[in-house]
Amino acid sequence: MAERRGRLWQKNWPDHAALRSTVELQVPFQDADPTGFTWHGNYFRYYDRARIAVLDKLDFAYRQMAAAGQIWPIVDTRVRYLKSIPFGSRVRVSAQLVEWEFRLLLYYEISSLEGNRLNEAYTIQVPVAAADESLMIGVPEEIQARVQRLIEQPDR
Repeated sequence: MAERRGRLWQKNWPDHAALRSTVELQVPFQDADPTGFTWHGNYFRYYDRARIAVLDKLDFAYRQMAAAGQIWPIVDTRVRYLKSIPFGSRVRVSAQLVEWEFRLLLYYEISSLEGNRLNEAYTIQVPVAAADESLMIGVPEEIQARVQRLIEQPDR
């Protein structure tokens, strides 16, 4: 997968298969704009489905975040639209965690079932204490340890 990366993929980002998840979906009619192609804002819902799959691997999905007294807003994103996706198309959406020390940075690719890259993006999330909405400094050590365990035992 690394050899196909475009400009958004940074050379220093790790490429651990254990930190990647892929979901397959069919673009529904209601996600299309008047021209019959996926409206650009809907791509973020597709990224979210793949991001949830990565967070599930860490046992740190949104309910676990809330139970830990944390919220993780997306504070930055970048998207590169390479080819329009008509409604009805079946696509693969992959998400990979590439930074996890101070923030969560996830890289996404949307591709056709034939493997043609259609879109790529990244999102950055930061930890915020839910009680007072204060920024937490760094990703909690427990989450960093879960990431390390996945890297060391990728079959999990």
